[in-house]
Amino acid sequence: MRVLLSFSFLLLAVLQACSSDPELQFEQPQPLLGEEEKAIPAALEGQYQNPQDSSLLLITTNALVQQEQFICPTAIQELTKDSVEYRIEKGHFYSSENPEGVPVLRQTPDSLYLLLRLQDTLYSAEDRYRLRKFKGLYVLNKQVAPKRWKVLLLKPNGRKFLQLQQVADSLDRVKLQEIITLREAENLFLANPSQKELRKFLRQGGFRQRTTFLRVTYPAQPARPALSSAASQ
Repeated sequence: MRVLLSFSFLLLAVLQACSSDPELQFEQPQPLLGEEEKAIPAALEGQYQNPQDSSLLLITTNALVQQEQFICPTAIQELTKDSVEYRIEKGHFYSSENPEGVPVLRQTPDSLYLLLRLQDTLYSAEDRYRLRKFKGLYVLNKQVAPKRWKVLLLKPNGRKFLQLQQVADSLDRVKLQEIITLREAENLFLANPSQKELRKFLRQGGFRQRTTFLRVTYPAQPARPALSSAASQ
């Protein structure tokens, strides 16, 4: 437990490794002829929470970040064994590796229960991201390697709800293979659908891993200019 901050990266790697299904990615940003958006619409800005597990979506016009929380039990004996210098102050754990502090949810004589947050940038106003609009959906494309794109969908539902749709690797792969031929790589399947084929995949329920988030904050509204006394008469 010497480097607590790096635990979040280790946890992320373990979560990814736990999935035995080959990942499904795309050879090109989707949809091929979709309307390019330069920024996330201001109307979607705000903070959204998953009522099931309290994970968050944080949205600005330039970025969309998913934040998840994990409780990390930390043995005080291990900290002492590894000569980790730390202090607990105002409910936070501080050390040289964690100068900004990590929230302490609970403390016992033997252990600390730390709240770790993982952040995954789903979209950013950078060259390796593409944001496109298609059939009422916002399609987020993230390039992870040459000719390899991760794709997910945002589906607004009124002003209060937002659904995040991601590929369910095994189920979506089977359904997509009924429409097109996938190219297989090491622990990976690559899809290159036409616009018509993508539309068919969506009609059949593609992107089956779906999470609905409830909006908890709204973008700040610009202040209205005050009326002059002359105008108010």
